[in-house]
Amino acid sequence: MYISDSEILAYIAEDLPYFDLTTSLQDIKKQAVLKIFTREEVVVSCIDVAARAAELLGCEAKILIQNTQTAKTNDMIVQILGSYSNVHKAWKLVQIMLEYTCKIATYTNQMTRLAKAENEKCEILATRKSFPFAKKLCLKAVIEGGGGVHRLGLSDSILFFKNHIIAYASFDEFLAQIPSFKAKMPERKIAVEVESLEQAKELLGAGVDVVQCDKFSPQMLENTVALRDEIYPNARIIASGGINAKNVAEFARTNIDAITTSAPYAQGMADLTSKLEILD
Repeated sequence: MYISDSEILAYIAEDLPYFDLTTSLQDIKKQAVLKIFTREEVVVSCIDVAARAAELLGCEAKILIQNTQTAKTNDMIVQILGSYSNVHKAWKLVQIMLEYTCKIATYTNQMTRLAKAENEKCEILATRKSFPFAKKLCLKAVIEGGGGVHRLGLSDSILFFKNHIIAYASFDEFLAQIPSFKAKMPERKIAVEVESLEQAKELLGAGVDVVQCDKFSPQMLENTVALRDEIYPNARIIASGGINAKNVAEFARTNIDAITTSAPYAQGMADLTSKLEILD
């Protein structure tokens, strides 16, 4: 996941549109070093982006634990060296970015491990419900946590919801359009979200590529997988709606292909801390 300097500079400009009013009063000409530690075990994510932000602010950054690696409690993950004023400019920008991204990566990793322990083929896919204006960082954190991406956005995939289907006179009328949809987009999979086992059965009969089962119970998912195996083995069955680290193993056990979730985005921030030292 490439994040350009211009994107990082835009992030910096949100917090530093002109200059640091506080350090400008001090007029301190010394060097400083900022050390960022974790107070809990985390999967490190976006450490390269955080380091680059520090470099663009005139500092040197030393990455001590790389993306996708696990940092233990009290481990230092990055060190930033520069002038006193520049280190202060980088301080919260870097720490806050890492607090969010490491938390997303850590939770994604937890869900992935729990799912894979029950069903090796079951993928954890993050939804489009990332933080506004922070999609790249969120997706990068998910990927570095071992997860995948459900949809990058409206332009990369086809997924029909109830709000699309109500445009037709009936569900049967919608089903009749599936061959036309597949002919118009031969290189794309046609996915449809359903809320009942009966609709899932009808979609499989119509040759839909992906059946996304919204808020199905584990038993309903097992039934859907059995129908898939009987009617259209090439289809993929995905579970969505309310799945998180507490219940992911139960859903993965149903032999579905993937789970879509927004849970990694809703876990808050990792418990990181920092220490600034003045150098002689």
